[in-house]
Amino acid sequence: MDSLPDEDRCAHCGASIDRPVCLSCGANLSVAAGSAGVEDISALEQRQTLADEDQTAADRDQTWADRDQTSSDSDQISSDKDQQAADQDYESGGSNPADHARTRAERQHTTEDREEVSEARDETAAARLGTAAERDQAASLRDLGAEARDTLARQQEGWRGAGATREEILMRVTQDRARAALDRAKAAEDRKRAAADRKEAARDRAEALRTYTDELTGARIRAIGLAELGNELERAQRTEGKLVVAFVDVNGLKAVNDSQGHLAGDQLLRDVGLALHAHLRPYDLIVRYGGDEFICAMPHIDIPPANNRFELIAETLNAVHPEHSISFGLAQAGPGDNLDELIAHADANLLDSRR
Repeated sequence: MDSLPDEDRCAHCGASIDRPVCLSCGANLSVAAGSAGVEDISALEQRQTLADEDQTAADRDQTWADRDQTSSDSDQISSDKDQQAADQDYESGGSNPADHARTRAERQHTTEDREEVSEARDETAAARLGTAAERDQAASLRDLGAEARDTLARQQEGWRGAGATREEILMRVTQDRARAALDRAKAAEDRKRAAADRKEAARDRAEALRTYTDELTGARIRAIGLAELGNELERAQRTEGKLVVAFVDVNGLKAVNDSQGHLAGDQLLRDVGLALHAHLRPYDLIVRYGGDEFICAMPHIDIPPANNRFELIAETLNAVHPEHSISFGLAQAGPGDNLDELIAHADANLLDSRR
């Protein structure tokens, strides 16, 4: 085969040409041969990058599915342990100190398990949002590729260069348009999967919040809540701000459980949680501290207005359960208070109010 000059060969595949489009590989030679080759190679590399990103995203999807299953299994184990601890409390009537200490330790352990699951779900949610953004970007790149192929097809359709048959040109036009359609289909799929990623991320965050929350009362579980309370105390001391902590006790819960059953006791606790959420501010912290105890943290407030709110909570509960009540004690955070001391001050104030 005779040696041809560079301008008579396709810069991408090396095939002999005498027209501005290589019929072997389809490279657009309407510009200088060297730059056309670079552009085609760049397009190939871009498609390979997108394919690699698709595979990476698919691998992440599988990893997240595995983590979701692990988290669900952990939730079930924690629920089983909680039920076992509750059964042991019921069997002992809550009167055996050793049983109470053991079941409290078991509940603490399940709380820590749920905290780990929540952190894992938060991480997964953040990663899924990142992948959603990557898929949106890939969709935009594919749209651009589709527009470029459409433009190329229009240029080829209108070209009548010497030596190129109409059938050859139309075949190339058809190929470019088919590839443009495929790019658009993949872009639509990328956007669909990005939307699914965002939906899953929202679900993960909701699941993480659920594991932070006591299902019966809507309050924070003890371990998470005390950590948040510690943060509130540190913030108040750092900024010299105000913080009131309330210690709340549901009076006679054990008697309700013994005389009316645990369903009645659960309803009482549920109503206490509703009253707390109804009359405290959205940013106030409510923690399920024990079986019949809550701790609430109220920033930017003094004792008198805080006391008014809890009086209203007590009245609301009494309207629903005239035979039941709550007791509460309040403590204002001081510069040198630590978390245990602040809770102890509120508890002591509760005991004083009962006396």
